[in-house]
Amino acid sequence: MPANKVIDADGHIIERTDDLRKYLKAPFNKRVGPLTASEPWDRDLQHTLPPEPRTFPSAPGAQDWLRLLDDHGIEQVFLYPTALGNVSRIREPAYAAALCQAYNDYVYDHYATISDRLRPIAILPFQDPESAVIELRRAVRELGCRGAVVRTTGLRLPLGHKFYDPIYREAENLGCALAVHGTNGAEELASGAFETFTEVHTVSFPVGMFVQFSNIIYQGVPARFPKLRLSFLEIGSTWLPYWLDRMDEHWEKRGALETPSLKQRPSDCVREHSIFFSFEADETLLPETFSYVGESHFVYASDIPHWDCEFPANLHHTQKRSDVSDKTKNKLLYENAKQLYAI
Repeated sequence: MPANKVIDADGHIIERTDDLRKYLKAPFNKRVGPLTASEPWDRDLQHTLPPEPRTFPSAPGAQDWLRLLDDHGIEQVFLYPTALGNVSRIREPAYAAALCQAYNDYVYDHYATISDRLRPIAILPFQDPESAVIELRRAVRELGCRGAVVRTTGLRLPLGHKFYDPIYREAENLGCALAVHGTNGAEELASGAFETFTEVHTVSFPVGMFVQFSNIIYQGVPARFPKLRLSFLEIGSTWLPYWLDRMDEHWEKRGALETPSLKQRPSDCVREHSIFFSFEADETLLPETFSYVGESHFVYASDIPHWDCEFPANLHHTQKRSDVSDKTKNKLLYENAKQLYAI
């Protein structure tokens, strides 16, 4: 099989807090303590995860990322925040806006200006849509970002609420993507009683995504903003047939009265709009999922350098799958990411 072109649709930046603080404007540059909220779990399991030998540093900088791209034949990577994704949990709108500006400037200087193969994704203060629109416009037009991201946790209103419509409208006008990214959130996401990170991580990632995905689709965000490109990242994809079947059933029975903005079955809404999902290479039912939703809706994500990252095995496994055609592999590894980020 010829080598596939590859775009990594979701790698990660490990922010260096001391450097990032230098970008905060007054009066927020005087704050002490963590920049955002965090949960006190041992994600790396006493430094045993990811398992050795690692092919990447635990906090790769720009040059590390470029070596990884060269070593594994990856054309470019879209870089998402790690700790700073938790800006959605901040309660002070002015501080959230200042922190987003600081982060977006920081990743521009430390990654985007080093190489056009390193493509940082912006963060936005969804707490204040007016400020979020201004920052999204700046991030796209001045910093060259091809998308922005919001986490599944922290915000007071779910992401399908019309409160956020100005952000979706601006993203549509700018032609950039908006990503909804999975995360933990034990108290918010039915995981507050657990005593192990295994349980918290297993449950909270999909629960958070189910909440936001369901609300976005039921409230007709893709229908109201038909040119908006959305992605849902980091919980795999084989949940889609089950969850969309469940959503279809409820829409058929109750949709006319309770979700009037959605004029078609949820599954058809997903199939017919620019909505993308990252997949896990070892998911058992990937071919069935691709067939159910359509192979043009899925993108490859390395998830470097997180504790549960399976790179480069996830890339090699995808390239070698015998139950997926070469044409489909090209879409999964390359063409769909180009569509998502409009590059």
